[in-house]
Amino acid sequence: MLATSWAGRIQSHSSDWSAIADIPRVQALLERVVALDPKYRDGEPYMYLGVMLTLRPASLGGKPEEGKADFEKALALSGGKNQMVRVLYAKQYARLVFDRELHDRLLNEAIAADPHAPGLTLINVIAQQQAKQLLESGKDFF
Repeated sequence: MLATSWAGRIQSHSSDWSAIADIPRVQALLERVVALDPKYRDGEPYMYLGVMLTLRPASLGGKPEEGKADFEKALALSGGKNQMVRVLYAKQYARLVFDRELHDRLLNEAIAADPHAPGLTLINVIAQQQAKQLLESGKDFF
């Protein structure tokens, strides 16, 4: 999907203001997907909406609390099977608002989860690796 690729580019170039300027476009695409099919790919668009809304702190136009709600929707729609939702929720939201308890809980849940799920096994294995790294780096972050 165009929106997820574009969102990934923005996330990886979040210090580039020209990439940040594309957020409204990507957000509009994701919102359209959600409007057409709220359960699309088990809530994946909500995960990306959560990322978009938490790229910047509230003082710079971000909407962390709306992003948190989108991460929660993505978790619910995936039935908790998409561990990348937990990892991005911890990385993007919990770190942004300095909530170490939430950060560590989400990452430990991702690590403890069974990575095998139809269509998600590879992404879950990658998410578990990232969760371990984020948990370790959290000691210096918080």
